[in-house]
Order: sequence, then structure tokens, then C-alpha cells
Amino acid sequence: MKKNRLFKKLFISNIIIVAITLAVVSIMFYIMFQNYYFAEKEKIMLEEAQEINAILNEFAVGDINLDKWNQELNVVTRLINATVWIVDKEGLVYSQSQQGKPWMKITLSKADIQNILKGESIVKKGYFGGAFTSPVLTVGVPLVIKGHIEGAIFMHASLEEMNRTVLNIFLLMLLSGGMAFVVSFILISYTSNRISEPLKKMSLAAREIAKGNFSARVDHFEEDEIGDLARSFNVMARELAQLEDMRKEFVANVSHELRSPITSIQGYIDGILDGTIPKEKTYDYLKVVQEETRRMSRLINDLLEMTKLESGEFPLNRTEFDINELIRICIIKFEKRIVEKDLTVKVDFEEDRRFVFADRDKIEQVLTNLIDNAIKFSKPKGIIHLFTEVKGDKVFITVKDNGIGISPEDLEHIWERFYKADKSRGKDGAGLGLYIVKKIIEAHKEEIWAESELKKGTSFTFTLPIKKV
Repeated sequence: MKKNRLFKKLFISNIIIVAITLAVVSIMFYIMFQNYYFAEKEKIMLEEAQEINAILNEFAVGDINLDKWNQELNVVTRLINATVWIVDKEGLVYSQSQQGKPWMKITLSKADIQNILKGESIVKKGYFGGAFTSPVLTVGVPLVIKGHIEGAIFMHASLEEMNRTVLNIFLLMLLSGGMAFVVSFILISYTSNRISEPLKKMSLAAREIAKGNFSARVDHFEEDEIGDLARSFNVMARELAQLEDMRKEFVANVSHELRSPITSIQGYIDGILDGTIPKEKTYDYLKVVQEETRRMSRLINDLLEMTKLESGEFPLNRTEFDINELIRICIIKFEKRIVEKDLTVKVDFEEDRRFVFADRDKIEQVLTNLIDNAIKFSKPKGIIHLFTEVKGDKVFITVKDNGIGISPEDLEHIWERFYKADKSRGKDGAGLGLYIVKKIIEAHKEEIWAESELKKGTSFTFTLPIKKV
């Protein structure tokens, strides 16, 4: 039952709307058509009464005989389905169409014809003074002979017949409305299913993803909002799958990074304690233990930094400082590794001092990471080039090497967390360095980008704002 809740809601709500709409339209049509039909009937009866008056004038001057008069009268009355009375000034009905009952002498009160004798026309509904057993629509016009009012012409149409005609038309409309309702029923059922079915599939796929099955996808390719949602869902599923792969790789890397130094530390300490390692070599092995603990500390710091970045707890302490001086300091920190690898470091500054406005500690972290990567991936006797340029109100800082380079495929992903472009050579990290670097620069609302050519080297460039005086 729960699986079809959306379908039922859509189906029932739309059916109710259609049903209410059809009901309201039908009632309005009935009322409007009834009013229109009655008004048209009154208009036609008044026009035909005038026509009868013209025929009477022809009879009065002898243009037609009595038989012709009766024939003309019956044609008119059959045409409009009404009874015709010809009444004199005294209220005596002296002629009646065959549409009514056999003619009998009926005398009307002067009150019924007094307004007509004044030259007015009347329209009434009812039993007309008890002359009829069922309600009728009555119209009355003056009977004018040779320019003088000599009596009245009354026409009576059965209201029951008129209501029956309106009802028949209304029933025909209800039949059409019923057919429209059936068609709407089918269309609403189809449309509701087209809306609910892909959402149901997305719900099932989401549950599969929640269970860890990141291969779940939604097959819905319509060019509509549901199709857009399905495509977005599939993109999300693919990204989650990639993230899960990176997470697994990250866990494996972190486990390896932690297990290796811990195993080494444990082995060295056990060797020192049980005497396996000679006392004269204790200092050397303790230095190794120290280096391993530092490596673990760097990894843990990277993890903590990543956590802060992703949680939004990343305040910047912006100050004015000399970026050129900071670059020199960062190079000095790597002097030992530079010498060990016999690298040449070139530094070019447009000016000896160039002040920027940023978080000094965070920018030092950026430079440290970029220089560390340049050293790590440079070949022995390679060249590392650092330079700054001023363009407008920005300083462009570049760290360039002529090392192994990065493939175009890897270059697209180097900013992703846990990603390691060279898994065989990048053993000293967990793939968080460049991710943290990019987040730091973005926190400053600045830009960073990389350019690389495989086996020829890589350059990283980022911008910082110049301190305005």
C-alpha cells in the first residue's frame, strides 16, 4: 500500500479536481442554458405574436379567408409549440389555435388585458388565472387593427415542455461530461504513473545506495523535470561511487601510512629494550623513530586540517606580510632535501619586497606543500623555479619544476581529496595536500591552477591581493 502513496495522491487529487470542475461547469451550463432558452423562447413568441397580428390584419381587410387564417395560425403555433388566444377588449377569447384544447368561450378579467390595451406587452409564468392545469409561459401583445387596439393576442407555451427540453440538453451534456471524465480518468492514471514510477525507482535506487550498492541507477531519459532529477540522481550516484572508491583507497593509504611507522617504531623500540640493537647504535635508531613519529604527526595534521575545511571551521587571520620573504623562508626549510637531491632553486622577484594581505600561516602552508611536491617529483639535478609577478591589484605566485609532470587525465583530479596522481612515487602522503591548498586559496577568494606536461614538469600558480595603502 505504501509503495503507491504518491500515485494515489496524484490520481485522487486530479480526479477530484476534474470531477469538481465538471460538476461546476455542468451546473453553470444548466443555469445559463435555461436562462438563454427561456429568453429566446420569449423573444420568438413575441415576434410570432406580431406575425399573427399581421395575418389578422390581412383577414380583416379580406385579403385572406377564414380557412386561410386558421391554416396560417396553426402553422405558426405548431412552429413554436404554443397555444394562441385572440381576445377582444372585453376579455372574451373568441379565437384559439388548434394547438390548445378545443376552443370554448373563455372570458378573461380586464385586469389580465388592461396593460396590453394600453399598448404594452406582457410576459408571465404560471397558470394564467387557472386557465391551465400546468404552468405556462405567457406573452401578450396588443391586437392592432387598422391602427387601433382592438384586443390582445396571447401565446402560451408549456413550461413543462420547455423544462423537459432543457433537461434533455443537460442530460446530453452530462453524457459528454461522463465520457470526458472517463478519458480524464485514463489520462490522469497514465500521467500519475509516469510521475510516480520514476520517483519510486529513485527511492529504490537511493535505498540500494544507502546499503552500499553504488552501482544503482535510474533509467528515465524524458526531457522534463523528472528526467532532470533522474539524471542528477545518477550523477550523484556516480560521484558517491567515486567518493567511496577514494574513501576506501584513503583508508587503505592511511592504514598503510600508520601501520608502517608504527611497525618500525615498535620494532626499533623492542630491539633497543631487548638488547638486539647495540647501545652504540641506539641514537641512530631513535632518530629513525623520531622521523617516523613526525611522519605520523603530519598525516594526522592533514586529517585534522581537512576536517576543519569541510566543517566550515576555517577562520582566516589576515595580516599584511612580505610574500617574497615568506618564499625565502620556505625554501630554507627544505635546504637539506634540496642539497641531497642536488637541485637548483631559482628565485625571481620583480621587487625585493612585495606585501600582500592574507593569512600568513595558511599561505606558508600552501607554499610548503607546493615546494615539497616540486622537490619530491623533481629528478636529481633538476631545477625548481619560484617567481612572483604583479598584475593589477594581484600578486601571482608560481612554483615550477622540470620533474616527471602530470598526465592530462590526472591533472583533472589533482585537487580532489584522497587523490594521488603518482601512487608509486607519492608514498609520503595520503592525497590531501593539494586538496587543502585549494581550499585555503578559495577561502581567501583567490584562484589557483596547475599546468603540466608529462616528463617535462609542472607549474602551480595562485593569486593573492596586494595590500592597499
